[in-house]
Amino acid sequence: MDLQLFIVFNFKSLFNNIFDLLILSRLEGQLPEIIPVDEETNEQLLKDHAGERTGWYLVGPEKYCFPSRYALEAPSFLNTKTRPDDVWICTFPRSGTTLMQELIWMVVNDCDYEAGKRGLWERSPFFEVCLFFHPETQEKFIRENAGNPGNQDYIRGMATPAYEYLDESESPRIIKTHFPPSLLPFDLETNQSKVIYVARNPKDVVISYYHLLKLWRTSDYVNTFEQFATQFMDGLVPWAPFWSHVQEGWERKDQDNYLFLFYEDIVKDMKGTIEKVAEFLNKTMDESDVDILVEHMHISNFKNNPAVNFEDHRDIGILSKTDQSFIRQGK
Repeated sequence: MDLQLFIVFNFKSLFNNIFDLLILSRLEGQLPEIIPVDEETNEQLLKDHAGERTGWYLVGPEKYCFPSRYALEAPSFLNTKTRPDDVWICTFPRSGTTLMQELIWMVVNDCDYEAGKRGLWERSPFFEVCLFFHPETQEKFIRENAGNPGNQDYIRGMATPAYEYLDESESPRIIKTHFPPSLLPFDLETNQSKVIYVARNPKDVVISYYHLLKLWRTSDYVNTFEQFATQFMDGLVPWAPFWSHVQEGWERKDQDNYLFLFYEDIVKDMKGTIEKVAEFLNKTMDESDVDILVEHMHISNFKNNPAVNFEDHRDIGILSKTDQSFIRQGK
């Protein structure tokens, strides 16, 4: 039996001993508290999120909600080595993350539209996406792509923790995360890596997030919007609670290495946002370059840009084969 299959069939048993490691790490001051949700809640969340097969956990004093793999990966995430020229896009899900990834990548890379034809996933990795590739779900995707080794390798790559390959990435690295600031790598503040935090009206977030979790088969949310909205308000959806997350970003807005933005301001004044981001990242842009980038970021162009709309994920089967687009209305 190869290692991947061993993990798949023994995944739940790994958790019998994981808390010994967690307790030891906490004594050394390395990890936040990580506790399982109560049995009744866990049973409901497992029914609602068909992509997760093991269980759900609450992390830190704010009790951020994550699937089971976080308990295994937390030490490595928190001890990932950052760099002074890193740029981290930090958001609660569906707060304008993809928009800012593309904007920041273009600013940092001098608006290289040819290089920007590569998928955004490759240009700006999602730090913790592996948490949502439960081994059983991953194997399901691989079976569905039998006979297509390229797709199978892509799935394995997405399921690989980013900390395993970020060290090999060239600087400057542009990294997407939905972790709140308190769960970012320990040395980020020491290295003064740049963090751009984006917040959005929760009324819009909750609707968009519901559709996203139904679209992504790694989550495969199957319950109603009413149930999801209740869980959202109770802090029982991935990366919640929302207000604690945003508060952490807001509390750091005056730090030299943080830029706090509101999504509504971004779409209202894209040109001003580009200029603000460029100044924060110490990049000089000609007015003509700014104007071209504004047009590139317009929702009608952005939504139809194959480098950012993840249609290749639909072909692989990671996104549901529905009419719903990853990029929604942008409103």
